[in-house]
Amino acid sequence: MAPAEEREHQKICESVLGDGSKKFEQAHIDGRLLSEAQERVSLATKIVSCNDVESQASKKNKWLIDAANDAGLDVDESMLESSLLDGDQRDRQRFIEAKRAKEQLRQLLCKPMRKQHFGKFLSGAGMRESIKAEKEVKPFVVMQGKRKKKA
Repeated sequence: MAPAEEREHQKICESVLGDGSKKFEQAHIDGRLLSEAQERVSLATKIVSCNDVESQASKKNKWLIDAANDAGLDVDESMLESSLLDGDQRDRQRFIEAKRAKEQLRQLLCKPMRKQHFGKFLSGAGMRESIKAEKEVKPFVVMQGKRKKKA
């Protein structure tokens, strides 16, 4: 945390922890885990950004259609907001990238994040630590085959 962030940090601590707490307990973050988490966040950010644009266009269109129906008017299709796929080359590229990001993120969420990636052989201590870590993260791994189907 940078010195400029100290005041905001204290406000957050007081809100979350109460009791006039000014600091969270220090957490040691493994660089490899942080890197893997950042990759997942980056992909999720692309997806959310694209979904936000699509959602806003959909809401505006629904409002316009509802208002026109209430007034007994027909809506000209050219008045409706277009989706990213109907936009220029840049918009279509954003949509395609978000679709790819969604698939990449789905694949990454099927694998647990690990502090260390082992080669062919594990030592006794490395094996025990790996098994323990696997048990700890297993509840948080998104299983590939257990996706809910839309009805």
